[in-house]
Amino acid sequence: MGQTIFISGANRGIGLALTAELLKGGHQVIAGARKPEQAAELERLRKRHGQALDVVKLDVNDERTIEAAAKSKALAEGLDVLVNNAAVFPEEGDESIFDMNLDHFREAFETNVLGVIRVTRAFVPLLERGKNPRIVNISSGAGSVAGKDDHGYYAYSASKAALNMVTRALAAEFRARGICVVAMTPGWVKTEMGGTNAPLSPEESARAMAKTITALTMDKSSRFIERTGGEVKYGW
Repeated sequence: MGQTIFISGANRGIGLALTAELLKGGHQVIAGARKPEQAAELERLRKRHGQALDVVKLDVNDERTIEAAAKSKALAEGLDVLVNNAAVFPEEGDESIFDMNLDHFREAFETNVLGVIRVTRAFVPLLERGKNPRIVNISSGAGSVAGKDDHGYYAYSASKAALNMVTRALAAEFRARGICVVAMTPGWVKTEMGGTNAPLSPEESARAMAKTITALTMDKSSRFIERTGGEVKYGW
């Protein structure tokens, strides 16, 4: 029997590819998008998979849309997996700290950290009604403090490092509730954010992610993992 999985930022890139892969696996997917009326690829998937896909409006910076999404009919019986995928990459990436627009930090933290917290708080009651509840925070190798050896991606990498800390804290708090919480890196993927030089297609990354996400158990909670399920080699 398939699992019920909610994905934020599902209208493009990794979120879209993961939605398609999970649908192929027979799961019920609720896809959150800021502008669902413009999400043509999601609409094509909905026509192909019917009631297995529910597309809802979700802006992780707007609590009204989060509350409305949590009341989706497809979630009436609870939620098995929350995938916090929505994120922004506000900078060029190679700026010096002297040239950085500080608004880039504010934008990155607002969406990549606070957005995750907003959605998680609203969806925990649904997860508590699910089977083997899991929260998967989509992070990045750029968020590794131990692996940082350049000055690139100041705002984005700082926000993902903060997300990793939030993941650890959530895992500690939710362990008593039986909710597994992990940070997952999808790898370097050819998306609008990852660029054309990335070695992985969204579909390649999504295939591995879907397999790992649907098999996660509490023994993985609080870990920073690769799309294939193993712990990242470069550390937190």
